[in-house]
Amino acid sequence: MNEQSLEEAWWLLSRTRGAGLLLRVLVVVSPVTALMCTRFAADHSPRVVNISVIVLAVLCAAFPDGHMGLLVVLLVATQWFATVDSPTTPWSIAVAVLLTVFHSSLAAATVAPPAARWTRAMCRRWLLRPLAVMLASAATWAVIAATHRYEIASSDVLIAAALVGLAVAGMWARNGTLAARQFRQD
Repeated sequence: MNEQSLEEAWWLLSRTRGAGLLLRVLVVVSPVTALMCTRFAADHSPRVVNISVIVLAVLCAAFPDGHMGLLVVLLVATQWFATVDSPTTPWSIAVAVLLTVFHSSLAAATVAPPAARWTRAMCRRWLLRPLAVMLASAATWAVIAATHRYEIASSDVLIAAALVGLAVAGMWARNGTLAARQFRQD
């Protein structure tokens, strides 16, 4: 990241309107809110990690096509696993949803220039897939919360169900992507 690319990124951001602006706001707000959820679940939170995530999230809004988003997710997840002890806390679903919003917003911000107008079809496409992931996360949390107290081999069942779900979701996403790509080539 050199001075010229930073100036260009801020110039582009100053012209951001509509969906592009909303995406960049979500890129900053969602990981910060995930940090707040982690703090509520654990009653403490390292300041170094919080400051790092905030700075990286702002940089992700300016440079959405970089690899800094991976660091944001890694830091938030590491903080969660290091500080939260309860696997069935409702805050876990909030953090999962917020990380999904962050990832989807960051990916969507790379699709078009910041000032581009989004069609209804684009919005629908970028909303449906993250919504499916959020619903699957909520369902997984509900099953874990329901089976957490029992002495059954629930983890084996959950791992098998999660792998099947991931395979189905991967095939669904792959087919949608390949069909869209084939349509554009015709």
